[in-house]
Amino acid sequence: MEQEKWGIVGIGTLGGAILKQLSNGKSLIGFYHPNAEKAAGIAQANPGHQSLTVEELDSLDFLILALPADRLVPFVQSLLDSGLSLARVTLLNMATVVKTAELNRQFPQLRFLGMKFMGHAVDLRERGNGLFITEANERFASAQERAIRFFEQIGQVIVDKEDVVEEVNSLATRIAVKAAFELEQAIREGGYRQEYASRALVSVAPEVMRAYASGTMGHFARKIVEQLLQEQQES
Repeated sequence: MEQEKWGIVGIGTLGGAILKQLSNGKSLIGFYHPNAEKAAGIAQANPGHQSLTVEELDSLDFLILALPADRLVPFVQSLLDSGLSLARVTLLNMATVVKTAELNRQFPQLRFLGMKFMGHAVDLRERGNGLFITEANERFASAQERAIRFFEQIGQVIVDKEDVVEEVNSLATRIAVKAAFELEQAIREGGYRQEYASRALVSVAPEVMRAYASGTMGHFARKIVEQLLQEQQES
């Protein structure tokens, strides 16, 4: 059976994290960057992954579009304008706010599937074990099954409405920023040095939250959880 050909475009924070995680004993894929000098740098930073020419994108089975939302449609249109048909390529939309159904309506001759990332790209790069959401698509069911298997190399894939990614990411960001404001204010009102506020924000709070999520909190943190739960019950 012929091996699937995979590629990625958009080697920013998320695309770079995907390449790094795939390098860890998993799949080696092609990547495209229009700037030859930057492409050489990406290849050097990600040994094994091969740079692709724009013409080679037309022969892929899957192309991961890890592009900013405002660049995704113009990029696809530029490929079509250059003479590529993309007839055999399944295009994976990773842009959180770009609706995959709308892409399929806008480009009816192409095949788009959503593969949205829930989380922070820095965490994916450093720790792997990402969480990806893809909305069920009966029309492209076979391609979707293969895409799911591919992304399961670097994390978990859940079939759900893709809007949930924007909703949860927005909710988590809002609450995290609010918590950061409150922590900064509490340290300032307590008369502590600014260096302590910075350390609490970049180290203490994130690691406590990570330990809470994984169930690995130490005795000190567990006691605080007990106190908070008791306060909730009394209020």
